[in-house]
Amino acid sequence: MSMHPIVERFLQGGLPEPMAMALVGGSLPVPTLDLLQALAHACLTETPYTQRGLDFFATMPESLLTGVMGDPVDPPAPLQLVLCHRKEPALLETTLLNPSLTAAIVEASVPSLPGSVLEIVLNNQVLWMERHRILDLLEEHPEGEYVIKRRVNEFRFDVLRLIPEEVKRQRLEIIDEVEAGHLDRAWSELPLPKEKSKEEAEAEVETEEVAAERRLLAQKPILDDEGNEITLTLTQRMMKLSTNQKIMLAIKGGKEERTFLIREANRLIQVNVIRNGRITEGEVAYIANMRTVNEEVLRIISNSREWMKKYPITKSLVMNPRTPLPVAMTHFKRLYESDMKLLMKDRNVAELLRREAKRLVDMKAQGKQTS
Repeated sequence: MSMHPIVERFLQGGLPEPMAMALVGGSLPVPTLDLLQALAHACLTETPYTQRGLDFFATMPESLLTGVMGDPVDPPAPLQLVLCHRKEPALLETTLLNPSLTAAIVEASVPSLPGSVLEIVLNNQVLWMERHRILDLLEEHPEGEYVIKRRVNEFRFDVLRLIPEEVKRQRLEIIDEVEAGHLDRAWSELPLPKEKSKEEAEAEVETEEVAAERRLLAQKPILDDEGNEITLTLTQRMMKLSTNQKIMLAIKGGKEERTFLIREANRLIQVNVIRNGRITEGEVAYIANMRTVNEEVLRIISNSREWMKKYPITKSLVMNPRTPLPVAMTHFKRLYESDMKLLMKDRNVAELLRREAKRLVDMKAQGKQTS
């Protein structure tokens, strides 16, 4: 079926700029599907009309787009436009089920999709069989549910047979350890090992001072917050994990796993440990006292009203030299007088914090003398 002549001229680059701007702004009377072809061309490639096209596309009614996306679209570029630049679940579901959808469009669109529709992509075996990279993108998706990532691994193992023999053997060993009660259940659902992403690599950058302290700690047995030594078997297994596996274990793992992983240099791993839904107040106080923990972790702790109601956590956070000064200054007045006196003499914390602690102690002393 032929397109509207104005749209054809636009796609061929022969439409005058004023008319092109009017077209992508929705001001010319052309059929909806033809208009979407023009918008896809303007928005998915770098053109002078990209921003205007995106602005107009964002205002198009969901009901209008849903009606168009239910039928075959040729060429299929408008499908990618919808998947990359709209967020309505019903519209995205209709688009992902369109018979004109291609594997290339899905691969380009997965990073932009909300987590609520990822299962539709995962269930379209024809597409990810054609482009295995789709499975990687689903596994890496920040909004992907844990069950999505587990099923990705199952598909790789059962359908694609991409798991090397060594990895298969290790996974079977882990499952045996889990069933025997030696490892947390989360181990059996770890994703396959893969290379670090750029973000994961950047998250491991740390100061030389912290790196030196971490090397010193590595020479000692790893103890949990109650002083119990972590088993050698667990430690050995942890050291073999990829960064992505450690991140997933940080999200779902048990107490021993969290104790080990919070010592990792990678900021993403540490952050996911503190956000683990099973973490205890004792662990939080222990982490708040650590000199090798990333500042972002300490900020997350300080932003939790529930955690900051607990005095041991507040004290550990304020006394930790790694705590950002604004955070420590916000909470130091809650310290007991005995701890305030220790703070004012601690050369490891910022001078401003020591000075303010001394001023507060002196004020309280003067108040007692006058009374």
